[in-house]
Amino acid sequence: MKKYSADEEIQRLTEFVREKGGDAMFISSDKVITGEWVRMKCLFGCNGFGRRFSCPPYTPTPSETRAVLDCYSHALLVRFEGDVGETTPERLVSREMTRYVQTIMYELENMAFHDGFYKAFGYTGHQCGWCGKCCAKEEDAVITDCKNRRKMRPSMEAAGIDVYATCKNAGWDLGVLECTQVEGGTVLNKPMTTVMLLLVE
Repeated sequence: MKKYSADEEIQRLTEFVREKGGDAMFISSDKVITGEWVRMKCLFGCNGFGRRFSCPPYTPTPSETRAVLDCYSHALLVRFEGDVGETTPERLVSREMTRYVQTIMYELENMAFHDGFYKAFGYTGHQCGWCGKCCAKEEDAVITDCKNRRKMRPSMEAAGIDVYATCKNAGWDLGVLECTQVEGGTVLNKPMTTVMLLLVE
């Protein structure tokens, strides 16, 4: 097995993301910003709270995530623009897009791990899409009930990461998502940007 330096690995992973239609950029892990307020947005602003094991309250707190980030020096920000499937007013991001980006992050983490970066860990985008129905919704559910724990990862925001501030630190301009209310739900005014993070050490 060829040994890659951290810089070589970041470049290798970046090329993989670009082949898949996205973009990626190196960011020092100390430039990844966490905040206690982020969890409040999940608790009071998202219908997914407690409905999937990749979401709070099952995910690490912002302070726990900060402690994890402090174990790394290298990270890769990953972004995808738009969608790969059809959306509806009830679903702003298609199931196909969710599965697509989560599969890519799973493959990225595995690639880094098998290249010798055994601490590699990914934060994905969207709510978990590995199962059609998450058993987190069942009474007395615990995270060990998850049927896809090998693949399932929290999103950045679910783990308390300030995605906007982190993107700004990387030189990426990430605007606030704008939507319009229509009959039956909401539609996006412009394509969604999906942002994810891979820690590499």
